[in-house]
Amino acid sequence: MIFTEISNDELKNFQQENNERYLFSQSFDFANVLRTKKQNYKILAVKDNDKILAYGVFIYFRYKKYFYKVTAQHGPIMDYSNTKLVKFYFEQLKKYYTKNLRVLCVRVNPFLNEKIYDDVKFIEYNEEAISTDNILTSFDYKALNDDLFTNPTLAPRCLYSTELNSDLTTDNLIKNISTMAKRSINKALKENIIIKEIDIFDNYYSKIFDNINKNTEKRINFEVRDSTHFKILKKILKDKLHLMVSYLDCDLLISNLEKENLSITNDKSNLVEKLNSKKINRDKTLNKIAKLEESIVFNNNKISKITDLKNIYGNIIYLSCASFIESNQDFIYFSGGMIKELSKFNGTYAIMYEMIKYAIERNFKYFNFYGTSKDFDSEDATDYSVLQFKRNFNGNIEYFMDNYEIRNAIGKIWKI
Repeated sequence: MIFTEISNDELKNFQQENNERYLFSQSFDFANVLRTKKQNYKILAVKDNDKILAYGVFIYFRYKKYFYKVTAQHGPIMDYSNTKLVKFYFEQLKKYYTKNLRVLCVRVNPFLNEKIYDDVKFIEYNEEAISTDNILTSFDYKALNDDLFTNPTLAPRCLYSTELNSDLTTDNLIKNISTMAKRSINKALKENIIIKEIDIFDNYYSKIFDNINKNTEKRINFEVRDSTHFKILKKILKDKLHLMVSYLDCDLLISNLEKENLSITNDKSNLVEKLNSKKINRDKTLNKIAKLEESIVFNNNKISKITDLKNIYGNIIYLSCASFIESNQDFIYFSGGMIKELSKFNGTYAIMYEMIKYAIERNFKYFNFYGTSKDFDSEDATDYSVLQFKRNFNGNIEYFMDNYEIRNAIGKIWKI
């Protein structure tokens, strides 16, 4: 076995020929994004007879102009049950950077679940993770107990994902989600909330995307990428990146409500006619008429509210946006935002429903809701409400191994 640097094309060929799981931050596409943004990186691999056995995409984050912190997010990727390979990789990685004084520290985040969960309920520890931790600590890698939620250069330690097994279809998806999600989706469908994939290079749509994300960023106090970043992603990922918006067409909804009222009025007239003929049960018929009248009043109130919204926002009202990335086995919900005061229209649920169906149709193994904080069982967690939204789609926490760090002599002296 040899430890060596490989090219983007080598990684691309390997990943296209193999179906092992990896996330976006360990893909050849991500390496191309880094190259486009002129961000330093290396792809470090183990080969045996020219066959790739392990690899990691390492990002170089600049520190104090001259130095670097080198980080693999959700990597390296390898068969962690092969302890010989695991030992070789991490020993060679340490040696590789030992003489590079500009690299103060190297951080790894083994792509291996440390704990197994059913939804948010802990089931058991993963023995392979225990073995890997022993190997890492034997080479002086230190667990940081830190991740994206407090350090933006690190990967999130916890994800929430739904396994799209063969029993789940686009037809029965609605039956396999929470009652709240079902109700929200059905309401969005009834109100004709429209889902659209946008062209991020169209200034009209890029401004909408940025506006929704900025609105969200202020509310959650967490930086959201702007359209400049998504334009770079789109150029590289092409059809593997999906940028979605949900919106309300006021005129369409008002027209549908008016048509519904017309139909209800006709039904009411028929019942009144039958009532006058005295050929049906009077009390039951009066109850039916009363319910129809309530429906007309309800629809008229809704028409009035939608008209008011139209006067404020215009006919087309954008509700939410989201980005999704196709990453081999995973269809990743990469980012999302919404206008909070318009959340009652359930645009976020409508997008999620359409994109999970998309993932099912294209045989992805996981619908990956991406990062969640380690404090997922605490109502005080910064993203608690976001996790509750994700849980409506019946998945599990994926609790990966910690981010580990090894420092050189200078890094050990400095507080970095």
